[in-house]
Amino acid sequence: MISSKTYIAFTKFGIVGGLSFLVDMTVYYGSDIFLPSYIAKSLGIIVATAVNYKLNALWTWGVKKGDAVTDRNQRVLRNYLLLYAVSGSLNVLTNEIMLSILPDWILQLNLMFPSNHAVADVFKNGISGPKQLFAVKIDKLFAVLVATAVGMMVNFLGQKLWVFGKSKSEG
Repeated sequence: MISSKTYIAFTKFGIVGGLSFLVDMTVYYGSDIFLPSYIAKSLGIIVATAVNYKLNALWTWGVKKGDAVTDRNQRVLRNYLLLYAVSGSLNVLTNEIMLSILPDWILQLNLMFPSNHAVADVFKNGISGPKQLFAVKIDKLFAVLVATAVGMMVNFLGQKLWVFGKSKSEG
């Protein structure tokens, strides 16, 4: 059974992770247009890691904001960066594997304007037939979700048992 402290920490970790996921996705999708997917994904992870570290340290694991820089704090940051180097590499690798094995599917939402319908009369300039409103590459989305789940499991256990767990019990 999970203790209430672990449940609360996991909930906070999930909220911070959700925000970090949005940062990762925004950077990844924005830079994937110009860069190879593995570089875009790596860039997203790097930016999200910075956001994630600050929020998890202050809120999830309760590290005091005004703490002086000590050997313990430097060790926490070093361990955090090592953990994220491992989990970030797993994230990018999982993403690339999923992209290579999943079919290249696109989910589209289209709006139809029949040529003999009154709505089409509003658009006198020949708008008829389908009009794409929304499109998402399903393989890319699913790959990111699976990669994020793998990274999240490694990160939670690593932060709880190694990065912040040790430093709180020693301090």
